[in-house]
Amino acid sequence: MEQHFSSSTPALRFIRVREAIKKTGLSKSSIYDLMAQGQFPQTIRLGGRSVAFVEAEVDAWMAERIAARNVAA
Repeated sequence: MEQHFSSSTPALRFIRVREAIKKTGLSKSSIYDLMAQGQFPQTIRLGGRSVAFVEAEVDAWMAERIAARNVAA
């Protein structure tokens, strides 16, 4: 199965947990706790013991948090 992405589709990029920590400011344990509660994007298995996040999903999660803050304010 081959997928083709149009030029309007953002480039997909995997980020490791260290980069997710830097982007969000959360600790590793907080990220995994939120994942377990279904409140943070899930990882994707890359092979063996390697996992990563889809950067666009983490970015969207951050944007949702900002939007929720702005609604509550």
